Amino acid sequence: MGIAILENWPTPISVFLLVTILFLVALFYAANFKSEKSELKFEDLILVIFTGIGALVTYWLNVSLDIGVVLAAGITGLFSSFLPFINRRSDILRELPVAVYCGAFAGMTSPLVAGGYGFIMAAGLFSGLLLVISKSTLNGFGGKLGSIAFGGVCLVSLLIYLAS
Repeated sequence: MGIAILENWPTPISVFLLVTILFLVALFYAANFKSEKSELKFEDLILVIFTGIGALVTYWLNVSLDIGVVLAAGITGLFSSFLPFINRRSDILRELPVAVYCGAFAGMTSPLVAGGYGFIMAAGLFSGLLLVISKSTLNGFGGKLGSIAFGGVCLVSLLIYLAS
């Protein structure tokens, strides 16, 4: 948002609209953010790992088999949806499809952006961390998993940019 404001600095109407949108989004998050103390569990580590696996599988299906990102993400999500049927009473198996599908969104990153499998694995793991952190927020709102994956890819891109 800051970059958009800087790019549109000469036109005051654009800056006003962007600042207004930023204010309204911040107000929305402040009103809907639940301040629950939650402690990280071992199951959360499993979710982070499976988010990375979902990203790797999707990227591999897209790059190696050349089937396209949408179909690759769909196949990854389809197979992950069967994981809870291994043991229907397991709480962690019920949460794995969400983590894998979040990783699938991170795995949809273009090979032009991703430097390879290392980038995708890092993006998947960062997405998994963001997923675990935001587990109790924004439930019921569409686009949460894609936004989390976008955040993970952006974080890895930023780290690579800062390291070079």
